[in-house]
Amino acid sequence: MDLLEIFDAKNQPLGFTKPKKEAHRDGDWHRTSEIVVLNDQDEILLSLRHPDKVVLPNFWDVCVGGHVEPGESYEQCASREIEEEIGVRPQTGELVFLGMVDVEVIDKTASLIDREHAAVYLFRTRCRLNQFVMQSDEVADLRFVPMTAVLEEFRSGANSVLYTPPQATYLRTLELAEPFLNRSR
Repeated sequence: MDLLEIFDAKNQPLGFTKPKKEAHRDGDWHRTSEIVVLNDQDEILLSLRHPDKVVLPNFWDVCVGGHVEPGESYEQCASREIEEEIGVRPQTGELVFLGMVDVEVIDKTASLIDREHAAVYLFRTRCRLNQFVMQSDEVADLRFVPMTAVLEEFRSGANSVLYTPPQATYLRTLELAEPFLNRSR
């Protein structure tokens, strides 16, 4: 059973854990890590959520990430999630902390009230798509897309693919990484 530490709206610990399903049903605040993965051409790695996922199957994510486990730091979670989802283990210093974003997703049809305090990281990779190892029950496909194109889509609201909601929140996530574009060249 996946347990989550529960926090208040200001990210202060409340001193107890809850099963993930119950926290999502009840709208409890918890912690996650989001990692924007960029290659040397400033292309962002998009991951297609597996069609068997209960929440948001077949939607494209603009970041790798997941829930912080009890006793785990945001950075430990970010490293673990990158390794689990795409098979790459970041080395010390390769994760760049960009900031915090609060995420709220409410989907009544899925009985989901997801409230997250998300730490956002940037991870630069030289890996090509064929070098990643996708987590078979989480990720159905991967693709690199110019990050400027994704930012333009989010800002215009005319998206070419079905991205995970809430797009306004993920726009803020990507804008945290935007100042790092073109620095690897």
